Amino acid sequence: MKKLVLLILFPILIISVCSAQVDSILSKKLIEMATLDQEIMQNPPKSIKPASEEHMRLIDSIAAVNYQEAKIIFEKYGFPGFDLVGEEGSKSFWLIVQHCDKWSDFQRQVLEKMEIQVKNKNAHSKYYAYLVDRIRIRSGKKQLYGTQVSYHTDICQAFVADVEDLDNLNKRRSAVGLETIEEYLNIVSEHHFLRNEKSFREKGITGATLYPIE
Repeated sequence: MKKLVLLILFPILIISVCSAQVDSILSKKLIEMATLDQEIMQNPPKSIKPASEEHMRLIDSIAAVNYQEAKIIFEKYGFPGFDLVGEEGSKSFWLIVQHCDKWSDFQRQVLEKMEIQVKNKNAHSKYYAYLVDRIRIRSGKKQLYGTQVSYHTDICQAFVADVEDLDNLNKRRSAVGLETIEEYLNIVSEHHFLRNEKSFREKGITGATLYPIE
């Protein structure tokens, strides 16, 4: 009977220990930081014109505050993986770092630790790919995954430039859990149209120009 009791209680103990490892307070903090980052970037206060110098200064000020907080967290925990802050908390930390372009050394340090977590299946591989490309572009190197895009504004179509080994791009994207480059470009093209619909319609553009999907 004692052995039976132990067998029943053991899984419960494991679940309790795993749940206790997730730092819900830290996770919530990271999610709130990332949410503010996105809110200011996409929806500035009504008194500030989107994409204006004032808007850029506001974005930079939020990034600076987030950088200082992220640096403290990174020095204590390394890259916070799923086991520490859950999937959403881990994604939020990545997003904060993704926008720390003024602190490229910090981005590289985080990338190194994130790679370890990705190999351990403790962080998102697709977001790792985004950070790889972000750092490479800022360093004057070609992208590996084609995550950083530019736009043909006259037809509202996203495109990627300076990608290494273009013929095998979709293979690399698939390996990290990303959709094909054609599907990705169509998604961001449509989002770009929706974010700027008024100005596009004023130019006679009624929708995004999409790539054919095989």
